[in-house]
Parts: sequence; structure tokens; C-alpha cells
Amino acid sequence: MAKFNPKQTQYYVQTLQEVLQNTQDTADHVAPFFVKLDEAKQAGKVAEMDKAEFGEIKAEFDDAVSAYQKNAQTLAGLKVPVRFMGVHTIMAKAYKDYAAATAMMADALNEKDQTINEADFAQSEKDQETFLTKIQAQVAKIFGA
Repeated sequence: MAKFNPKQTQYYVQTLQEVLQNTQDTADHVAPFFVKLDEAKQAGKVAEMDKAEFGEIKAEFDDAVSAYQKNAQTLAGLKVPVRFMGVHTIMAKAYKDYAAATAMMADALNEKDQTINEADFAQSEKDQETFLTKIQAQVAKIFGA
């Protein structure tokens, strides 16, 4: 049986905390752009938005996707203490799926036509919520363990 290594556990927990903080920071940064887009969607005025503003929203969404994909890679490559293996595997998969769902949302924005693929956008919102819930449940198990 593998020997308990407190340094490995400390590194794992610290890296996990960094990923979670980066996730929160990214979400906080992109939220105002999401709100702007959502307000335009609700008012049926996406096509009337300033082109530069729509482009900025698309760019911010793309940046968020990149950050989430980098976090997913970090989680996938992390050396995991034995006692967290199962929980981590579920969390890392949910995070990868979360990153993919955010990519779907970003891809739903067509900058050239200044339109939104409503079906993909709505599916992305649902999927993000589902995967975040899964991630949170696993994180609670890790930090509660």
C-alpha cells in the first residue's frame, strides 16, 4: 500500500484551491459581459448592439473558456493522493465537461452575423449548472474528508 505523503496532499490541496480561485475570478470577470448580453437577448436587441461591444463580449467569453480549459488540464495532470483518487477523477471529468459547456456558449455567439445560436446557448447554461453542481459536490467531499 502507498505510504501517506503529507507534502503530496498539501500540494494537491493548494493546487486545487488555486484552480477553484481562478475559476471564481474568471467567472466574476466575465459576469458583467454575460449580464450585458443577457439584457440584450431579453430585449431582443442583440443585432442592434454596438459591434465592438458584441465583439468584446465574444472575446471575454473566449478568454474565460481558455482559462477553464487550462484549469481542466491542471486538474487532469495533477498527482492525486490515493484517498482522493475516486473523488478527484469525478471532479476532473466534471470540470472538463464544464469547460466544454462554456466553449459551447462562446461558440454560440456568431460575431460575423452578430447573432446567438439560442439552442446551444440555452443548452450550455443548463450544462454549466449541472457540471458546477457536480464539481462542488466533489470539492465538498475533498475538503470535508
